[in-house]
Amino acid sequence: MASSRIPTISPDGRRIGTVSGGCLESDVTKKAWWFTENGHAALRAYDTSSGDDAVWEFGLGCNGVVHVLFERMDSPDACDLTAFLAKNRSARRGAAVATVVGVKDASRAQLGQRLLVETSGAVGGSLKGSELEPEIADHASACCVCQRSFLAHLSDCDVFVEWVAAPVPLVIFGAGHDAIPMVKFAKELGWHVTVADGRANYAKRERFPDADQVVVLGREDVLAGIEITRETVVVFMTHNYPMDVVLAENILPYKPRYLGLLGPKSSGEKLLAEAAKPTRGVDVHAPVGLDIGAHTPEAIALSILAEIQASLAGRAGGMLKYRDAGIHEPAEETGAPGIRPLTENAICELA
Repeated sequence: MASSRIPTISPDGRRIGTVSGGCLESDVTKKAWWFTENGHAALRAYDTSSGDDAVWEFGLGCNGVVHVLFERMDSPDACDLTAFLAKNRSARRGAAVATVVGVKDASRAQLGQRLLVETSGAVGGSLKGSELEPEIADHASACCVCQRSFLAHLSDCDVFVEWVAAPVPLVIFGAGHDAIPMVKFAKELGWHVTVADGRANYAKRERFPDADQVVVLGREDVLAGIEITRETVVVFMTHNYPMDVVLAENILPYKPRYLGLLGPKSSGEKLLAEAAKPTRGVDVHAPVGLDIGAHTPEAIALSILAEIQASLAGRAGGMLKYRDAGIHEPAEETGAPGIRPLTENAICELA
């Protein structure tokens, strides 16, 4: 709902972003301004599972129920939200956004009101200082800890508590031709990308205009100017075995969440043995990438980034047609206290 890329519709129908990948776009574009013509936020449920002719008329064939909150981007709540998201994205930190999506007592809460919460505590939003703040802040704090979004049902309102993660920090060691599509694709995903190479004629800004940072590796301190944390995703693409050993020796003590090594499995095993640093707590992939038959730089980049995405999401990276469970995890699986699914009937009544 609050994601760092908020779907936006201009008065002339132009769109930025997407709600559902295309299924709902036509009806949303036609009616967004009508739903909010009184200046207030509005909630609408789209049931794409009924099989009614109306569903197919609007091109809604995804077989599910989607709840969409409409609001004007120039409203105070929306302005606060966009400023808050921009601030935290720039600082590369996650945050929680608690949005009222159902009202039971209009004297205490209004649809679209928010509490904006950083990991250090509540910082703003129209619910800041309200009687509901303490209870909603507790849910938001829990969201910051578990880093999962969920729906919370309070006595006066229903609140969608959303975890807005920081951009994935990806560090690519190696600035060769095959790193170029890696950077391009990763930036399309919204990640924070650093490219580093010991060759100054390769590690150039003009070769990687989309990268957030381009670094020439230091001779004495190989990681000078490069931040490696427990959240960092690291990929070796240097095609230089001795350099990779040095990098592994220096990087593994920081225990990045993911480490991918190009090359055959035997080479990766030898490299890690030679580096002689513990890999416990590091998700090591050697060789890196999903088995999709990739040969070109672009296909290899796709293979690597798809595996990283699967790893970060706790998925195996297999074909969805073989998945027994649903594509998306239902809200009730988050395990957060006091949470139950928001039914279509409930949301229609609340809207």
